Amino acid sequence: MALGSNPAPSELNPLDYKWRVSLFDGPYKGIVETIEIPVVPDDRMWSQELDRRIMELRPEGEVILYGTQERFQQRYSGRYPTQALETTDEMETFDLDTSEGQIDAASFRAGVIYSMLCRFPTAYASVDIAVLRNDGQEILLARKANEAKWRFPGGFADPSDESFEITAIRELLEECGEIRIDELNYLGSLKMDDWRYRDSLDCVITHLYACEMIDGDPTPDDDIAELRWFKVDNLKPETLMPVHRPLLGLLELYLS
Repeated sequence: MALGSNPAPSELNPLDYKWRVSLFDGPYKGIVETIEIPVVPDDRMWSQELDRRIMELRPEGEVILYGTQERFQQRYSGRYPTQALETTDEMETFDLDTSEGQIDAASFRAGVIYSMLCRFPTAYASVDIAVLRNDGQEILLARKANEAKWRFPGGFADPSDESFEITAIRELLEECGEIRIDELNYLGSLKMDDWRYRDSLDCVITHLYACEMIDGDPTPDDDIAELRWFKVDNLKPETLMPVHRPLLGLLELYLS
């Protein structure tokens, strides 16, 4: 059983990966093995990753993948044949162990879904940083392993961060290594069209900063696979991940 990592709870998929695994471990423990498949924005890359995970299991005989037509069959483009499953309202009746004893899994799931849908929606704060050099003629962009296009370095603010500026410096050190920069300049904020939250009640609002690199050799780290310098004058929106393309407008205003 391959389960997506579910980066953000939504009305269609309110349960996180851990609790969905527990639903299968109850009645099928020792019979069904579950594996986690990272959710990525590109269906083609997701299909390739699913095929790779299946091949790692070295299955014997014919492989058939089962899933719903809309959420699986129409998105999967891998090597294996598929068969559609119909959704059902049937509820499990096995028990889950909790600190308070045991509760019925269906009741627990209903409670989780209710609490997710009834809570106040959250706007998650993040930062992105335009690292420049040669008097703003070049910009440092990052690429993640499961992405084909580029993005600004950055990430989510932590509750322990004292300010967004502290978040920006922390993210730069985590993703770009030991580099020295001059003063951070705040360029503005934008609500992001983050694919992970398109079905969610929540959203991401990012704060864009710009700075000039003074010294250092940028080295990809954390979840960054590659760093590269680009000429600012030749930078096109198509070079960036779609979610980061609106940030170019703020950068162009700053450099004009």
